[in-house]
Amino acid sequence: MYRELAKVDPVEGPPSRLVVALSGQDRRSSAVILFQLFTFPALIGVLLAKAVTPAAGLVGLVVSGAFFAWRWRRRADSGTIVMSVESGELVVVAGRRPLARMRLRDVEDVALDTKSIRLVQEGGSAVPAVRFIDSKVGPEIDVARIVLVGDGESVRLHEDHVAHMIATEWMGKIRVFLRKNGWVPLDESGARSAGS
Repeated sequence: MYRELAKVDPVEGPPSRLVVALSGQDRRSSAVILFQLFTFPALIGVLLAKAVTPAAGLVGLVVSGAFFAWRWRRRADSGTIVMSVESGELVVVAGRRPLARMRLRDVEDVALDTKSIRLVQEGGSAVPAVRFIDSKVGPEIDVARIVLVGDGESVRLHEDHVAHMIATEWMGKIRVFLRKNGWVPLDESGARSAGS
C-alpha cells in the first residue's frame, strides 16, 4: 500500500512533450549585470554626444540600452528546451530555435559534458567598489551541459554550463522521457542483441 504503482490509462499513452527548464541562477555578478544594463549604455551615449552630436548620444544611449536589455532577456529565456517525440522522431527546440531532429532509434545516449571551474567571489563589503578589491577565488566546482549523442553526431542542448546537480537531474528526466517513448540506449540494445 505504501509503494503502489500508479495506474496508467492505456488509452493515454506515453507523454509526447518534455519541457526542460535549465535556466538557473545567473553566475555573473550583480555589478557586471548593472554595468551592462545601465553604465555601458550611458557611457556610449556620453561618448557619442561629445564626439558627434547630443542627438547621436541620445540615439546611442537608447539603442545600446535596448540591445543589452534584449541580450539579457534572451540569455534568461535560452534555458527552456522543448523535446517532443513525433512518430518516432525526436524534435528538440531551444527557445524558438530548432536544435535537432533525429530518429529516436538513432539516439545512442544522453550524456553530460562536465568541466571544473573556480569562480571569483565578491567581497562582503557594503561599498561596491571595495567588493572588487576584496574579491577572492572560490573552491573548484563542477558544471555541466547535457549532450544528445546520436549516430555520428552530438547535439548540445544548451551552450552555457549549469550546476552539475541540475544537469544530472534533467539528464535523468530526459532519459526517462525517451524510454517512455520506446528509446533504448545503445549500450543496452547492444547487450541485448549480443545475449540473444
